[in-house]
Amino acid sequence: MRDSTPERRQLTATAWTLGVLLSFGILGLIDWSTRFKGYSFLEPLELNNAAPQAWQWLTYALIHGGVWHFLMNAFGLWWLGNLVEESYGRRAYLQTLMGGVLLGAIVWWLTGVGGPRDSLHLLGISGGVYALMVVALLDRLESIITLLILFFPVNIKARWLLIFATGIAALGWIFLELPGRHQWAFWNPAWAMNSEEAIAHSAHLGGLLSGWLMWRWLGRTIPEAGGAYIVQSQPMSASPEAYRPETPAKSSSEGLSPAQARAELDQLLDKISAQGFGSLTESEKRKLEELSARLR
Repeated sequence: MRDSTPERRQLTATAWTLGVLLSFGILGLIDWSTRFKGYSFLEPLELNNAAPQAWQWLTYALIHGGVWHFLMNAFGLWWLGNLVEESYGRRAYLQTLMGGVLLGAIVWWLTGVGGPRDSLHLLGISGGVYALMVVALLDRLESIITLLILFFPVNIKARWLLIFATGIAALGWIFLELPGRHQWAFWNPAWAMNSEEAIAHSAHLGGLLSGWLMWRWLGRTIPEAGGAYIVQSQPMSASPEAYRPETPAKSSSEGLSPAQARAELDQLLDKISAQGFGSLTESEKRKLEELSARLR
């Protein structure tokens, strides 16, 4: 007899993070519903730039300013967090998320709207989401991403999504946040800004910077993950046996980690997308079948 009970899959760190955010989202609704009494029990978790507490540099990410703010960050976390966790593992995912949250808060506090002169608060996990975006997409720059814009699907390469997100964050910081922080006679905000509900572009920039640093670090410490490879050419004096192909009995995908197999599969799919299936050699077609069967 065999036990036919299906193996229970362990929840990913991304799923746990979303569960925690959802719990605090529900608490946030309760908080907003009772705030008319003059007390907010979640406010001590928000990052107060006039007098920040030690725990607030991380706990501010648990609080969001509204339903849409929460939904956008939750969707980005679910999509990008799963990509990072599958490619690099749970530990790297948590390090990337927390690094983006922390550096995003630091950049906002140093350069963003408000500064110590005003009593404003920073909310949301978007700094961590931007860090995840960099780590997830830098190894997939040529991959096609389908976005729903006003319910219409739009295909865009990951490269252009990163450029667009970085450009929006930089422009918002230069033309809105930075002049809004200072009383400059020569440089003023380019458009009207509600400082109580302003977008923290500086925190997004901090998240992007943190993600890039994390991606570089992962490429050095986990070379087999996420498409970070070291290619070494053979010297001219190498013996002929160094170039002997593998025997047919051994699969070319054996010995590859899941991240390496996924990266090689992405390269083959990119070639098919650009040049068509007929551009593949016979060995590449065999490898495509092997990798597809392995990752299925």
